[in-house]
Amino acid sequence: MIRSTASVGVYFIALSFFCAAGCIAQETGSEITSYGTITYIDLEGGFYGFIAQDGAQYLPLDLPDEYKQDGLHVDITGVIDPDVVTIQMWGQPLRILSITKHKGFTQSDSWYEGDTSFLSPEEELAITTLEIRASAALSKALQDCDAAIAAYAAELKGKNLKSPDAQGYLEKVAKSNPAIFEVSLLDRSGTIIAVYPEKYSSSIGSNVRNQTMVTSVIRNPAPGMSEYFKTVEGEYAVSIMYPIYSSSLSVTGYLSVLIHPALLVENSLDSLTDGSDLNILVIQPDGTIIGYEGSLPAMVSDPSAIQKMAFIASSPVGTYPAGFDMLSLGDMVASGEYTTLVYWNTVSLHNTPWRVMVF
Repeated sequence: MIRSTASVGVYFIALSFFCAAGCIAQETGSEITSYGTITYIDLEGGFYGFIAQDGAQYLPLDLPDEYKQDGLHVDITGVIDPDVVTIQMWGQPLRILSITKHKGFTQSDSWYEGDTSFLSPEEELAITTLEIRASAALSKALQDCDAAIAAYAAELKGKNLKSPDAQGYLEKVAKSNPAIFEVSLLDRSGTIIAVYPEKYSSSIGSNVRNQTMVTSVIRNPAPGMSEYFKTVEGEYAVSIMYPIYSSSLSVTGYLSVLIHPALLVENSLDSLTDGSDLNILVIQPDGTIIGYEGSLPAMVSDPSAIQKMAFIASSPVGTYPAGFDMLSLGDMVASGEYTTLVYWNTVSLHNTPWRVMVF
């Protein structure tokens, strides 16, 4: 029996940074959306550049003064302008469409190494391997779903969103992933102008600007993913939302996609726990259960029921992007067991994090 090693921790935190970042940078033609760092460049009298997480260098042409801070982590959406000639001769000139301070995890966050039970080499290998496989699978599922939505939003660029043809795009988006159950087009004010499937047509004409995700994307027109919430139809969902642009790059509306997160989790983690007594639980940092895989008891057997686990949210799971500890899981473990060894990691999309817990 051995104690979990530091090398496992190093390996996990490296994975967590990869999964938390996902494929954040996206490029469609000359438009990019990326997470990175504002950096002071001591050349030609000094100026501020933007270095994306993939190492690409951009020269913001209109960086607001409040963002001129060396080392500031930001999310930027902008358009590369290759025709601009600058004296700096550094980076690709970038016209900013939106910029916000990055609220996700950065490399300053650390791996949490808490108490642990003694594990045999075989047990340690099983739990860490499952954590790696589960995190990678769920991250890929989120990114694949998002990429399909981004592609359809790009196809709508410059099109009349009130045209009957727009309905066909919504249907294609809905059928691109089995976890998607509703797709809507919103005009610039946040009013629903088209929806698929037809059973939700009563929502056409409703203004949903007061919803947190809609408010955020209207204020800063960059892609976003919401936290878990209950829709007006009584469904539990997360929303992925993309701005839609005209040919001149002004916002003409928004593509809103509602997803059953429990189904996305189930499809991506299916069969990973077969042949073992391990479980995978996916939660928000606030303790809200997103989905699971394994043989968990009745408290999470209904994926449509939101359950908030305050004791998990207040533990290091709610603070650190990755780590392990002996945690109390209440009714989720066998009667008489007060604490359980839990490994966790983080995956995210558009800076909205999910914790992947294995125990």
